[in-house]
Amino acid sequence: MRLTQLSEEHITSVVEAWNGVLAHDRVTEAQFRRVLLEDPNYEPEAVHVAWSDDGSVVGLSACVLRRTPEGKDGGGHEYEFERGHLKAFLVLECPARNEIADALLAAAESYCAQAGKQKLFVTEYTGPYFFPGIDVRHQQICDILAGHGYRDVGTLEDVAVDLRDPSIPDRLARAGERAGPTTEVLTWNPDLLPAMRRFVEEEDERQWFPVGWESQAQWSRPREVALILRRGEEIVGWAQYWPGTPRAGFGPVLVLRRERGKGYGALLLLECMKRAGDQGSENMWAGWANTGFYVACGWHIVRRYAVFVKDLGGAA
Repeated sequence: MRLTQLSEEHITSVVEAWNGVLAHDRVTEAQFRRVLLEDPNYEPEAVHVAWSDDGSVVGLSACVLRRTPEGKDGGGHEYEFERGHLKAFLVLECPARNEIADALLAAAESYCAQAGKQKLFVTEYTGPYFFPGIDVRHQQICDILAGHGYRDVGTLEDVAVDLRDPSIPDRLARAGERAGPTTEVLTWNPDLLPAMRRFVEEEDERQWFPVGWESQAQWSRPREVALILRRGEEIVGWAQYWPGTPRAGFGPVLVLRRERGKGYGALLLLECMKRAGDQGSENMWAGWANTGFYVACGWHIVRRYAVFVKDLGGAA
């Protein structure tokens, strides 16, 4: 068994191995390139491929870290700077499985520790990611991590809702009544940019609004719709959704902290649900969710991930 850095000619073999192991997280080569290689924080030395003696791919570890608090993607925070992230990890079932896992994890941990990181998370990375944690159905991967000193520190969930539910219009109407007559839901347009800047500055959610976000604020594209909740001349909430058939995507959603508890988030969510349903979507999905918020609006849990972390003892 040997480790090498990932190169372009390896990608087809790596993706085939990936899809053979991670049955609940299959990827295409295009997705693999986009999420891994096109990540602004990608460093070739942080990705290791394990090979058997006969030249087959038997494992992968792919780390990512930020060299400055904001990172090259502009989406990091100071409190995250001590962290490296293992955004992909797999080991094929074979007699040398433990040896392969030892080598891949040691390489990832060494890389992050040498960069001064104190912890290695699996994964909870706010840049481009394949999954926020390890799907709990991938029990063998979870067991490998636990056996190498990684602690299970939390659960993240995906949620979904049936947009054919006939009660959605009535629930949307009630949410509008609760929000009050001074609020209005608007589809994003560039004239809202000055008010949106004030909204973004107050919340400082860099994972959604990284440095230079204004240049990417084109939320009227067919594949991506942003809704704004405005009260008077102030933006108090924002949400995105992706129309699709049969499934639409939703998220994120953000309401000013000082305005929470007034039903504004539910109003934005239900408005997105109604619009996506009217556009032909049968159901809607949201990942890495604030589960209680969605369940209160009629959603249900469809997937769970375990988040692991290991202390490295570095000094970021």
